[in-house]
Amino acid sequence: MQFCDECGALLVPRKEKGTKKLVLVCRKCGNEVIPDSAEISDYVISSDLNHVTREKIEVVKEKPRKTRRVTNEDREAFEDFFEDDSGVESY
Repeated sequence: MQFCDECGALLVPRKEKGTKKLVLVCRKCGNEVIPDSAEISDYVISSDLNHVTREKIEVVKEKPRKTRRVTNEDREAFEDFFEDDSGVESY
């Protein structure tokens, strides 16, 4: 375990993007230190995945809604209402 020379914080191992070399980086000040080849074997980068079981979701099925049917009388009333003076329906 190494600490930053500038601020004293813990150095965290990280791989460089382009070269994928191991570099120790300070999270506070961003100082980077390249470890010796003997120290590289001491650092292992690992990531644990915590899989959480999903909670069961209840699905409530609704009853189909009854729609009111339009009767022929209602349909004719709508047509009469939307008909303009020329006798042509305009919607």
